[in-house]
Amino acid sequence: MATTGQARPLPPPSGVAVRRRGIGAWGQLVTIALALGLLVLFLLYADTAFNAYRQQLVTLVAINAIVAVSLTLTSGFTGVFSLGQIAFLAIGAYVGALMTLPPQWKGRTLLPELPTWLATLDLSGWPGGLALLAACLAGGGLAAVVAFVVGIPLMRLSGHYVAVATMGLLIIVNQVAVNWDGVTRGARGLAQIPRHTSVWAAYAWAVLTVYAAWRLRGSPYGRAMIASRENLIAARAVGVDVLRSRLLAFVVGAFFTGVAGALQAHQIGTVAPNAFSFATTFAVIIMVVLGGIGSVSGAVVGAAILTLAPEYLRDVEDGMDLGPLSFGALYGLSQIILAVGFILVMVFRPQGLFGDREVGLGVLSRRGLGRGRTAAAAETTPPLAADVGAAPNDERSQTR
Repeated sequence: MATTGQARPLPPPSGVAVRRRGIGAWGQLVTIALALGLLVLFLLYADTAFNAYRQQLVTLVAINAIVAVSLTLTSGFTGVFSLGQIAFLAIGAYVGALMTLPPQWKGRTLLPELPTWLATLDLSGWPGGLALLAACLAGGGLAAVVAFVVGIPLMRLSGHYVAVATMGLLIIVNQVAVNWDGVTRGARGLAQIPRHTSVWAAYAWAVLTVYAAWRLRGSPYGRAMIASRENLIAARAVGVDVLRSRLLAFVVGAFFTGVAGALQAHQIGTVAPNAFSFATTFAVIIMVVLGGIGSVSGAVVGAAILTLAPEYLRDVEDGMDLGPLSFGALYGLSQIILAVGFILVMVFRPQGLFGDREVGLGVLSRRGLGRGRTAAAAETTPPLAADVGAAPNDERSQTR
């Protein structure tokens, strides 16, 4: 029996397309406003009801989220597995600390090799938030410059080669921090750093980092990054500049990681080289892998879990009662529980909790953008003639 094709349906009127786009845009704005409102309410509650320890813990969640999202930019979007992200955290911490240290703590007797302009720089008269902003921009800016310089040769590598190379960067930065005594005070580190970091400053930078990563992923640059991650040869074949996309992710991730380092230095008031070791590197990698190495939302959730869980599981080590059974002190049990949980996640969900997907604003934005693109395409597609698309009525179109 011969089958005859029919003309494609005409696109909806342009007014319908505009209304659909309008609904999607308003839905996104309402969702963003609601999410930011809930975050502000939580921060108000934390700032007034939490004690100092809980406030520091909540602030640390935001700082770790910044570092995890920054690593997602490099490793998740481009597939370049970096082991040197903590090097940029150290650069940001030291530069930010040297910016805000009072002059009496960075004079010639303590830091003799410090440049004169930096040794005499005094931000103590500035408002705390403004001084912290200057420190964050300086730390993040220098980290981005270093990432650009070393990224030009390193981002040409792939696989385990780039992992080893970036690990070498971490070793270099750590050894400079240990041995450049005239600027970093070596293993003693820097102290007397003003504690300007608050929950508001930390979460403002965290929101900015998540927003930047979310926007970058949906941009042509982000699609080029993901294309190079999925199939390097195919991406190059269609004209993707792999080095440029990788370098962009590396530099942007380094900037925000440097900002996180400055925030961390002004949270605890000290900076020492042992805070930027392989243990810190592996902790951040676990955050990203646990949440999903290609997901910004997963990086935030993984950072929250790996920051809060050790603190709340620490009470288990003091002993516990399970019905008729009573256990004494079990030191190290919290780390064993975390390790077992991580192994179970990798066994039953090797792609991480979120995989490559986004939740919340990411999902809504993709749907909204998808509706907008569909409506725009329908609006601009001209109607087909009645006979266009009709299948020819010959022996090749017959079905048996």
